[in-house]
Amino acid sequence: MGGFAIVQLLVGAGNLTPPAPLPCVACFSEGVGRGVQEKSCPPLLVGEGLGERSDLRHLAQITTVRILTGNASGSGAIVQRQGQTYKVLTSWHVVAFSQRYTIITPDGRRYTPTFNPRQLGNNDLAVIQFRSNTNYQVARISTEPTVVGEQVFAAGFPMYQPGTLTTTFDRGIGVFRFTSGAVSLLLPKSLSQGYRLGYTNDIAVGMSGGPIFNSNGLLIGINGRVKNRDPDFGVYAFEDGSEPSPTMLEQMVNSSWGIPISTYLQFVSFIQ
Repeated sequence: MGGFAIVQLLVGAGNLTPPAPLPCVACFSEGVGRGVQEKSCPPLLVGEGLGERSDLRHLAQITTVRILTGNASGSGAIVQRQGQTYKVLTSWHVVAFSQRYTIITPDGRRYTPTFNPRQLGNNDLAVIQFRSNTNYQVARISTEPTVVGEQVFAAGFPMYQPGTLTTTFDRGIGVFRFTSGAVSLLLPKSLSQGYRLGYTNDIAVGMSGGPIFNSNGLLIGINGRVKNRDPDFGVYAFEDGSEPSPTMLEQMVNSSWGIPISTYLQFVSFIQ
C-alpha cells in the first residue's frame, strides 16, 4: 500500500475519520438508550491535552470494546467507520475458537458482529465489524515509528476478577483496565504470529485485542500476550525458528507483548 494512500486514510480523507464525540464515559450505563439522559464531552483532539493520564484513560475508554465469545472474552479497538458500520481490530485468538460473538461498546450496548472475523495474514490480528447509528469514537492511528523507552498505555477488560478464576462476564464494561508503562523491546524480526512490540505495562487475560496508545493518544499496537510465560513452550522463539540470547530472553519474559499497528496498516487496502 502506498504512503499517500495511508496518509489519506489517517488524516480524515478516508474511512478512519472519527465521528462526533461520544457521551461522557462517566455517564455510561447499561441503561443508556432506555430513558437515561446522556451528557456530552468536548471533542478529543490529538495533541491537545492528551499528555494527562486522565485524558488518555478517557480516550482509551471510548475507543475500546469488550468481546464476549461464550466461555471467554477479549477486547478490541474501534479503528474504522463507514456509514453505520464500525470495524474493530482485535487478536485473532480472541475470536478464532467460537461461533458466537457479542461486542459491548463503551456505552454498554451490545451488538452481534455483521460478518465472520477475518484474520490478517498469519498474524494474531483479526477484524470484526458491527452496525450502529450511534456515534462512536474511532482511534487515531500513529504513522510514526515507536521507540524503546517511549511511554505507552494499554487498555482492555480482564476476564477474571483479580487473584481469582471468577469471570467478569456479568460486569460488562465495568471492569475496564488502563495501565501505563514503556516500550521495552522492538524486535528486528517477529516472534510467531507477528509479535514484535514488548512493553512493561501489566496486562491481564481478557485484555488481548485491546489498544496500546502512545502519550499523544495515537494507537501504536494491539495487546496480545501477558508477561512471564513459560519459555519452554517456544513462545519467545522467532518466527524463523531462531532463539534469543539469554539476556534478551530474560527481558522478553519480563515484558508484555503486542503487535505493532504498522502490521494492520499493511492490510488496510484488503479489508475495506
